[in-house]
Amino acid sequence: MPTRTAAVSILLLTADPDLQAQIKRDFKDTAITVAKDMASLPRASAKRTFDGVIIETKRNQPQELAELSRHIDPAKTVVVAGSRAVLRQTHRMFHALSNGAGPSANHADPNFSLDDYIKSKLGDFVRGMKNGSARDLHPILIKAVEEPLITLVLRETNGNQMQAADLLGMNRNTLRKKITEFRISVKRERARRT
Repeated sequence: MPTRTAAVSILLLTADPDLQAQIKRDFKDTAITVAKDMASLPRASAKRTFDGVIIETKRNQPQELAELSRHIDPAKTVVVAGSRAVLRQTHRMFHALSNGAGPSANHADPNFSLDDYIKSKLGDFVRGMKNGSARDLHPILIKAVEEPLITLVLRETNGNQMQAADLLGMNRNTLRKKITEFRISVKRERARRT
């Protein structure tokens, strides 16, 4: 019976046994090599090449990433670095993308909509906030969405506030108030003469 090889191989650099178990559980069909610290990295990297590296980094220790780049080619390997808390969140996103459930995979699906994408992202956000002690989610989310939306619309309209207000469906004075409130830089690029 032929053995099945994993399509993706990941090097996991963390000493946290809970995070190791969680990532192994979530990436069932992925070859995962665990190294507890940078000292064991040369042995792990000598045995195989990796498609991705997930590394737990500590604050004020940039030498870890420099050491990693001596053993792993960052031009050919996806590197995710962060604290344990960050890694617990980001590995879910990569797991979803590797299973074709992420937004980039769904762009080819004609039934995938902005509404579907927002619902999935908001669901994750609300679940995370519910586990904490968050309150007043509505104003937090409105502000988080409103600022980048206005910025993108202004960029698309080349800083024309009348066009942007029309596209956003708001009064021009309201738009100006939001620009001031969010401290959005409004730049107009001049058309180039040929």
